[in-house]
Amino acid sequence: MSGYEETGPNARTAVPEVEKIPETRILAAVSGSGSGQRVVEIAADLATALDASWHAVFIETPKSARDPAVARRAADALSFAVRYGATVSNEPDDDVVGGLVAHLTTMPANHLVIGTPSAARPDRWRRRSVMASVQKRFPALTLHIAPAADLATKSADVPDAAPKPKSDLRQHLWALGLVAITLGLAELASMLLGGRPLNLLFLFPVIAAAARFGLAPALTATAASVLGFDFFLLQPRFHLEPAAPVMVVTLAALLAVAVYTSLVTQALRDRVALSDRSAKENARIATFSQVLARAADWEETAGAICEEFAAVLKAEVAVFRENGGKLERVGATIEPLVWGPIDQAALEWCWERGEAAGRGTTAVASAEWRLEPLRTSLGTLAVVAFARPDGRDPIRADRGVLFNTLIGQAALAHERLILEDRLRLG
Repeated sequence: MSGYEETGPNARTAVPEVEKIPETRILAAVSGSGSGQRVVEIAADLATALDASWHAVFIETPKSARDPAVARRAADALSFAVRYGATVSNEPDDDVVGGLVAHLTTMPANHLVIGTPSAARPDRWRRRSVMASVQKRFPALTLHIAPAADLATKSADVPDAAPKPKSDLRQHLWALGLVAITLGLAELASMLLGGRPLNLLFLFPVIAAAARFGLAPALTATAASVLGFDFFLLQPRFHLEPAAPVMVVTLAALLAVAVYTSLVTQALRDRVALSDRSAKENARIATFSQVLARAADWEETAGAICEEFAAVLKAEVAVFRENGGKLERVGATIEPLVWGPIDQAALEWCWERGEAAGRGTTAVASAEWRLEPLRTSLGTLAVVAFARPDGRDPIRADRGVLFNTLIGQAALAHERLILEDRLRLG
């Protein structure tokens, strides 16, 4: 009988198979182009519409690491993403394509939200190649492109680019010394080989100067090598003929070697420095998360936050939270706390609006302290205040990404405390 169902101890229980629907994941690739906030907004709206989890990542390249303006804008975008409930990360790589491919390989996503630079940017074609390369590598990935951002107005406290290191006079003297040593060795080799000058020997001081000191000392070594070879070794000796074909070829070859070697070694230095800094910052973030996880109450959490930010920023730190409808200080690294009426106004403004205020911002900028809100999906949970003894903005541009990541960790720790309080009271 079709309607009969066997019952009893020997009955076979039919368990319907439930098809598992894979979780939808969204990746927001923020950058320092200025469109990061729009990328975050699109990713947040998409995550809400699809009921999906999402993650914001900044691929930090050696080029972007040298530009404080890029670091500041990327840090602001990641902080904005934390407020919208995203997990965030800062991942170093040689280029953006390689970083995105590596991230998507490790953490697959269904949707990628990426920004596009303004039309005036000369590297607009490069951004298109990033999109095409990622789409080619992951054809099933749905790509969402945020509109271009207008960077006409820039933050006054962020320089356009990091200052380039100046070459020291001693580096040029070292380069000249290497050329002098090579001249002596070339003269000795010429005597042993029957008067044949070995101009290839001058590759060594040029390469050594370029690898050790950079392009400017390498150019000094190049000029000294060409002149020394022409004057001391090329027949007739003690006579300069800079227009001779052999001199033109030697100069071109040494210049090419100097430029190429300096570019390669500088790129390697940037990658090593970036990887080393990223490893240290990731270790610090992981340690901070463990410390916050062990904190049992508001006072321990505030103490951990004060200690961590004081070590990172070399500044005084204080934490405020609301208790009984009034903002009160939970912890601080300095006693007594120097707190004026303008600082109090900045604190209240930060708490009410959930935005940074005080020193280094556009809101209540005359305050001595900088106030940062700890915000999650529950709203503003606490406020952290920072002040440097010299009165400068305590948040350096090159520490912006690390700072905002630590702020996100501190906000999540406060969210856990509030949820625990609600469970105890409920």
